[in-house]
Amino acid sequence: MTEAPVFQIVGYKNSGKTSLLSDLIAYGTERGEKVAAIKHHRHEEPLKVMHDDTDSYRLHESGAFLTGVDSPRRFQLELTHEEDFPLKQLVSIYQSFSPDLITIEGYKKEDFPKAVIIKRKEDLLLLDQLMNIQLVICWDEHMTEQISLPVIALKDWRKHLPEVYKKAKERT
Repeated sequence: MTEAPVFQIVGYKNSGKTSLLSDLIAYGTERGEKVAAIKHHRHEEPLKVMHDDTDSYRLHESGAFLTGVDSPRRFQLELTHEEDFPLKQLVSIYQSFSPDLITIEGYKKEDFPKAVIIKRKEDLLLLDQLMNIQLVICWDEHMTEQISLPVIALKDWRKHLPEVYKKAKERT
């Protein structure tokens, strides 16, 4: 089994990560590809259980650390863990479903190939702090004139989806 490539989109809160990742996923899906997504939830409030007041909820609340629900066209999984779950382990789980691409929102410090969103001047520090940056998406092109990495203006994002998707699928 060939492992799917992994591609991250990272940036600070409200920089547009979810919107850009949604566009990238839709682009791949429209071409018949199986695109998977992992989202990092850094907020302090806990996630809500997927199926409140259902049998799966009851099983989860009974103490099952891992609860899955399979239906004819959808599978949902709930995993409870004490410590942060390592992203590489999540990617490994996703690989077992044979996707064409695994996309990740967040997990800035991980070493997978990534696009970095620059919204404010202060965000430029990310370019020195992060590894494996493949491209930069900026809200204001003037902020990134001195950058040697490929840069895409946010306003032109959708025009560049074919090349971004191709870059996301590259194996590094």
